[in-house]
Amino acid sequence: MRRAGPVAILILLLLPGGLWAIPGYSQATEILKQEWSKRYPASLKSIRANPEGLGIYRTRESAGLTYYYHFRVSVPRLVRAEDGSLKEEDLRTVEVWMRYRPASDSYDLAFVRRDLLPSGGSWIR
Repeated sequence: MRRAGPVAILILLLLPGGLWAIPGYSQATEILKQEWSKRYPASLKSIRANPEGLGIYRTRESAGLTYYYHFRVSVPRLVRAEDGSLKEEDLRTVEVWMRYRPASDSYDLAFVRRDLLPSGGSWIR
């Protein structure tokens, strides 16, 4: 019987990491733009990824591992005009957390303070 070579062992060790790789902040920023445009009428004027420099917050929930990406975004205040249309006024800064669940490959957005995130997690990257 032939033995597995070092290359085969290396592939087996690296394959799970490649399958479960999570997006970094540059890719997460692009995903945030897409998810935001699906949900909200106000356009993003500026995005600041990882504003506190802590990285990505990883926690285990009932659905498995969950990753939280922190952003500060500037959006215009939308005001309804007399004719019913929306007009933009001023800019405001909003804290946004984008949650990624690899098991279901889903993203959603939350407007919460950091201290309201699930406990027991750790900061990575």
